[in-house]
Amino acid sequence: MSVSEQALEERAARLHQPGKQFTLGFFTQVPSPADQRARRTYDELIESIVAAEEIGYDSVWIGQHHFSPEDGGVPSPLVVLAAAAARTTRIQLGTAVVALPFEHPIRLAEDLAVLDEISGGRVQVGLGGARGDLQAFNTFGVDFSARHELFDRNLEILHHLLEGRECTEFTHNRIGASLPSQLSASDSVAGQQASADVEPKRLYPSATDLRGRLWQTASSEDRARKIARNGNGLMIGAFHDHVIFHQLRFIVGYLEEWLALHGNLEDARVGAQRFTFHGESADAIADELGPHVAATQRTLDDRFPQLGALSPEEYLRTVTRSGTASEIVAQLRGDPALFGFVTHFFPTTGLFPSVRTGTAGADLDIDRLRIFAEDIAPELGWKPAAPH
Repeated sequence: MSVSEQALEERAARLHQPGKQFTLGFFTQVPSPADQRARRTYDELIESIVAAEEIGYDSVWIGQHHFSPEDGGVPSPLVVLAAAAARTTRIQLGTAVVALPFEHPIRLAEDLAVLDEISGGRVQVGLGGARGDLQAFNTFGVDFSARHELFDRNLEILHHLLEGRECTEFTHNRIGASLPSQLSASDSVAGQQASADVEPKRLYPSATDLRGRLWQTASSEDRARKIARNGNGLMIGAFHDHVIFHQLRFIVGYLEEWLALHGNLEDARVGAQRFTFHGESADAIADELGPHVAATQRTLDDRFPQLGALSPEEYLRTVTRSGTASEIVAQLRGDPALFGFVTHFFPTTGLFPSVRTGTAGADLDIDRLRIFAEDIAPELGWKPAAPH
C-alpha cells in the first residue's frame, strides 16, 4: 500500500459510520436500439418504475443523453419522469444526470418546479458536466474547455432561483443576455406597462424544498469539496473512476468539507451507483460476456487505457459486481466506497454501459429488479418501504 493510499484510508476511517442506513434505488441509462421505436423504450421504462415502486424501491435515477439513443434514449428525462409521476405515488424520481452546461438554468428551474409540484415533491436532481455527452458539445455550441465554468454559472443561477430569491437582475447579468433596460410603449402587449420585463421576478411555482434535493457529480477532490460548500449531494459511481483513488477520495473530501462547515454529517448526502448482474456465477458470467467485454474495452483504449489493458475477467471484477446473489453481496460489502458512507444507493441490474452489449434491457428487467431488492439489498442492511 502506498503512503498516499494509506493516508486516504486513515482519513476515510475517521468519517466511516458503520451501520449507516441508506435508501435503495435503481439506475438506468435507457439505451435504445436504433431500430426500436422510442415509444416502446419509454413504455418499458415507465412500467419498470411502476413495478419498482410496488417491489419497495425508494427511487429511480434516469440518465440523460443527446443525439445517441444507443448510449441513452432519453434526452428529456423530466418529461419521462412526469409520465412516471402520474403512475406512481411514493418512489423518488431522479436524474443521473442532467448535463447542466447544455441547459438554460431558468428554463430548467421552471421544468423542475412544475415536475416537483405535480409529483408531490418527489424529484431528485442529479447534475453533471456532460462528460458522458461528448458528442453533443459542438451541436449545442458549447466549448468543452469551458464546461466547468458553464456548469458553475448555471448552478449558481439554479440555486438562486430555487431559493425563492428575485432573479431578473441576477440572471440577466450572468447569462449574458443583451436586453434593453426598458421596453418601448410600442413593444408592450395588451396594454401592459412597458417596464414589466424589468420588474423583479421569482420562480413559479415556488420550489424552495427542491433546493435541498440537488446532487452533483465530481471530477476531482476539489470539485467534491465544492459540492459540499454548495450544500448539495455528491454522486459517484462511473465505472471508469477507480473505487479508491477517485470515488473514495471524492467521498472523503466531500465529507471532510461538510464536517468543517456544519460540525456534523447529519445532512450530508452521498449517492453511489454500481453495475451489477445476477447470474449462475461470476465465472459463468465472465465466460458468457467475454466477447462483449473485449469489444467494450477496445472503445476505452484512448480515454481509459488502464481498463482497456485488463483481461475480460479482470475488467468485470474491477468495474462490476456480478454472480449469484451471495457473490454480489460479498463484492458490495467489500467495496471501500459504499456502506458506512452512502445515504442513497442506486445500482443497475445490468451492465450497460460498463459492458455495452450482452445485457441489453437487463437494467429494466422486473425479475432482476425484484431479485436485487429481495435477495441482495436486505443482506446489506436495506429495509424496503412499508406498503401503502
